[in-house]
Amino acid sequence: MSLPLELKENVIEQTPASLAYKLVSAEQVRQHELTAAASLECTSFALMQRAGAAVMHCIQTYYPLAEKILVLVGGGNNAGDGYIVASLARLHGLNVILASADPTHTLSSDALKAQQLWQQGDGLVLNWQEVDFSEYDLLVDALLGTGLQGVIRSPMQDVIKQVNLSTIPVVSIDLPSGLHADTGAPLPIAVEAERTVTFVAIKPGLVTGIGKHFCGQLLLDELAIGKPFFALVKPQANLISWATLTKLADRQNHANKGKFGRLVCFGGNKGMAGAVCLSATAALRSGAGLVKVFCHEHSQVVVATSQPEIMLQIETGIAAIKSALEWSTCLVLGPGLGTDQWAKSLFEHVLAYLQHTEKPIVIDADGLNLLAKRYEAKQVINLAHCVLTPHPGEAARLLGVTVPEIEQDRYAACQAIASRYQAVCVLKGAGTIICHPHNSEDSYVCADGNPGMATAGMGDVLSGVIGAMLGQGMSGQIAANYGVCLHAAAGDRVASEYGQRGMIASDLFQPLRVLLNYR
Repeated sequence: MSLPLELKENVIEQTPASLAYKLVSAEQVRQHELTAAASLECTSFALMQRAGAAVMHCIQTYYPLAEKILVLVGGGNNAGDGYIVASLARLHGLNVILASADPTHTLSSDALKAQQLWQQGDGLVLNWQEVDFSEYDLLVDALLGTGLQGVIRSPMQDVIKQVNLSTIPVVSIDLPSGLHADTGAPLPIAVEAERTVTFVAIKPGLVTGIGKHFCGQLLLDELAIGKPFFALVKPQANLISWATLTKLADRQNHANKGKFGRLVCFGGNKGMAGAVCLSATAALRSGAGLVKVFCHEHSQVVVATSQPEIMLQIETGIAAIKSALEWSTCLVLGPGLGTDQWAKSLFEHVLAYLQHTEKPIVIDADGLNLLAKRYEAKQVINLAHCVLTPHPGEAARLLGVTVPEIEQDRYAACQAIASRYQAVCVLKGAGTIICHPHNSEDSYVCADGNPGMATAGMGDVLSGVIGAMLGQGMSGQIAANYGVCLHAAAGDRVASEYGQRGMIASDLFQPLRVLLNYR
């Protein structure tokens, strides 16, 4: 059995072969896993036995005190995995009860063989309604597998509701029942697992959006067929973390501040100076050589006193905007920008300048909202070397849809924004997604980060981090990858030391610096 890839609290703790970081659709797994297994003279039933053993390993590792196990099965191959787990748990001396969502359903093929193996040992198959869930130490979810497409109905919905109402820990097999494997959307309900053991490859829906919530702690077991399997498939996306990215090269001894970018942060409208200060300070802590802020005149005092290393564009007006743009080598537009006339004028001047230059830019916050209005008005937009960093609400405005539609398929939404605006898109949230406008297959998902980062100003810090990466010579895609993972890993450092609750955006400044220099 291969070592599991563990995403505990969204941090990769073990680092197996790089193949494990490829995200593969459920259909690709179904199409190619048996071929890969056959190439190693492994039968389909032997593969099912390996899957059951992987779940049993999880139970022994994380629930060593569990004595009474309830295994819930459905009617497909996932049920076969459940029967194998039940048989193995019984062999280990545990008190195991197996219940079915529909005991009258007839299984076939390997699932039937697994059921017969359980029954040969006098194992009973109860109706789930006969079982009191509260009597058990652990529940194993083998109700539904990755083939689920349409909306699930009763009685399966009723079973899942009962599972979620129980207070005992749940281990899901391959994925939480009711979850769409590729999008992570519940259909319309899904089991809320404490841990999920997935097989062969990580499915995209398990590592982003609400799918992360349903999965709990995610464990991968390749069932010892990883290498031949990945030789047959083209991954849908790549799972990345700060720990897996190539370490940044050491700086040359004769380097000077001009070599690491002259970044201008445009934003900081009246009453919103804090956002642009966060972005500018984050850029400095992420290695930018020089950082200047262009803000509303009413915000200049706040900016000037926030961080002495931040430069301030004192003059205002069109000439001052042009001066700041020409001084810069890269830009951040949006933190604290607002949407009033001052903001619109600044936004339009920056975009007009970009029509005739290839300077890289990060657009965030209200810059994205103004960009969406520009698209609605069918105004020409040229965003070469641009990184857009929307949260789901801003993403919805960029595409003219609703937030639930964005969250229903975050991969499709991120790629749609990248294609529509011809820019690298960073769709923020649990399992932030990064898409390239010209290569839909070159997508990335960040494994780092935690719920404590759901607080004001975190997006402003991220825009500054990505801006700093652009200033140090990275392309938009690479800057987004490094910036997102660095930002998320810094949040994890803060959470590990102080906890998630009470984290604020500026807490990330010191960990940013530490992570940049030390793994």
